[in-house]
Amino acid sequence: MVIVLHDRLLLYTAFICFLLAACSTELHAQATGAWEELMQEMAEEASPDEEDDPQWEAQQELLSDLHEHPIDLNSVTREQLLALPFLSEEAVEGILHYLLFNSPMRTLGELLLIPELTAREREWLRAFAVVSTPADEHSTSRKNTFRGARHELLTRADVPLYTRAGWPWARGIAHRLRYSWQQGDRFDAGLRMEKDAGEQLFTREAPFWDSYGGHVRLQNIGVLSQAIVGDYKAGFGEGLVLNNGLRFGKQTTAAWRTTNDIRPHRSFDEANFLRGAAATLRFGQAWKLTALYSFRQLDANVAADNSVSSINTSGLHRTATERERKGSLGSHTTALHATGEFRLAAGSHRFLPSALRLGVTAMYQYYDHQFRQGTALYRQLYPTGYQFGNIGIDYGLRAAHLTFSGETARSFSQNTRGDRGGWATLNRAAWRFSPNTSLSVIQRFYSMNYFSPHASAYGENSRVQNESGFTLLFDAERLGPIALRAFFDYFYSPWPRYSMSRTSDGWEGLLQATYAPRRDRQLLLQYRVKSKERSNQRHLTHRLRATYTHTFSTAWSAQATALYTLVATPGSTSTSGYALAPRLHYSSRDQRLRVSLMGAWFHADAYDSRLYLYEPSLLQTFGMLQLYGRGGRLAATLRLRSRNQRWTLQTKVGVTRYTDRNEISSGILRIGSPWKADVQLLLRMMLK
Repeated sequence: MVIVLHDRLLLYTAFICFLLAACSTELHAQATGAWEELMQEMAEEASPDEEDDPQWEAQQELLSDLHEHPIDLNSVTREQLLALPFLSEEAVEGILHYLLFNSPMRTLGELLLIPELTAREREWLRAFAVVSTPADEHSTSRKNTFRGARHELLTRADVPLYTRAGWPWARGIAHRLRYSWQQGDRFDAGLRMEKDAGEQLFTREAPFWDSYGGHVRLQNIGVLSQAIVGDYKAGFGEGLVLNNGLRFGKQTTAAWRTTNDIRPHRSFDEANFLRGAAATLRFGQAWKLTALYSFRQLDANVAADNSVSSINTSGLHRTATERERKGSLGSHTTALHATGEFRLAAGSHRFLPSALRLGVTAMYQYYDHQFRQGTALYRQLYPTGYQFGNIGIDYGLRAAHLTFSGETARSFSQNTRGDRGGWATLNRAAWRFSPNTSLSVIQRFYSMNYFSPHASAYGENSRVQNESGFTLLFDAERLGPIALRAFFDYFYSPWPRYSMSRTSDGWEGLLQATYAPRRDRQLLLQYRVKSKERSNQRHLTHRLRATYTHTFSTAWSAQATALYTLVATPGSTSTSGYALAPRLHYSSRDQRLRVSLMGAWFHADAYDSRLYLYEPSLLQTFGMLQLYGRGGRLAATLRLRSRNQRWTLQTKVGVTRYTDRNEISSGILRIGSPWKADVQLLLRMMLK
């Protein structure tokens, strides 16, 4: 009976989506949707280890928020442009230099006149920017004030059509609620609440939502660039001292940087943010000073002797043990960052391309429980004690076709071996030979004894510690109808990592070619190979991806993806996996109706040969699938938007059927069926 019910659900889902698409037959101009393509490309460029990163959903939310609130190029700042992860620093300077002599821009078509922009950057920028020309000087003087209120309410529910072993069906529903208030360009505030699947709601143990957060921000008032009270993110230099902002894949060159800035934390990520107060003062156009303080109650494993061995960052409080860890560790963070820019050529205008940037970051961290990391070999590098400190100097040089930046930092902490602090340095350079051709080099050294609790920087491992390496990346766009990308990264760990009893190293390479003979047709071929040691054995992983995209008209488009993975381990049997995934997309003339339908058939021998596939999802939701085993999947999304864009309704139905098992997962997550079906609903309302 259950199988028949799911079979019907699968058929009904496909039928409804095709019917909705067929009901609208206009052929017309389609909005770019480039921000979705950007996120898909960044996800597919990431290494498999990075695709498991919990920050990916926060990154999707940032891009979605930037798309929904585009920047005005005629009043844009350098910080706003640097917040767009696909823009290189040379492209940012080219835009600002063009605006200096040609402002105001009349249309986005003028982006063709900026030689520093690549074709890809120009296309993506259209999805995140607008051009609005003031009618007169009076309207300009009224700009950037407290005039004009905008209220936004977003609610989302994820409803499972199954029951897990660990809780009743109703507890498996996840819910998110967020309210935003923006008053002109100088004030905004927000409030968010979340309940994950399996967490309680409206019970004695949990009378309300499990997680709360919010912020209030003022900006652009005299020397005050911005001030935030509540939840926020901060990133300085290259992230060696402090960076809980976004981190994309290693192959995404523009995203290797941080923006030396603070910004409100709006996503539902429960771990990677600060809570307290932060402010940035700007002195002229070249100098900035940022100070921040944060106090948070973190989830941790507190031992009988009142010590802590690890911090839980999942944000899940489903079981009694997880609820016992909630808020058990107090964390105090204080940091100061100062940065200045020095012009290297005559002239006084602020968009001069040649400049030297210098900055310094100091951070002090205190926990109210002592860290004791145990006797395991890999844990001997972990810090001990209550107090930790870091100081770093970041630097950058911007010239005509060369961009160089880096950071060198020192930590002041002690580990179980008795070592007191260590050094870390990260340096990168990019040469752009032409608007569409560039070569990037990055070098990193994170000593065994370096530690920063809030560091997040470029590297193979999540911890900025015990790693050295170098990277080469070559990009060539628009060589006729072909675009090429080549990537190589080598990494080395002098101290044994988890599951290792000796030093280890590895390397990763990527070759990618994109063939687009016409604007409506594109073929992407990608080969990635990675050699990495685990459990004292070297694993060699080969991954192939082929994606063909065809735009039939201005309303209809289709995409087909083929994936193949082969994992070889000396002395063991090789494992492999493959998948085929077609996708159909429809978008109406006014973008009020959008429908996507995607199917996937997959076969993976083991978890090591798992497959990663990006599928359309809801607003501000990251849709990266992790597939292993054998089976099929069908997913359909529908978006309806009112004519005045005051409300948006989205729904997604996803059904997965495994043919190699009778139940899914284990423990509290066990589903006693080979079927897994979910329905997601999202409603966004805006008032002005």
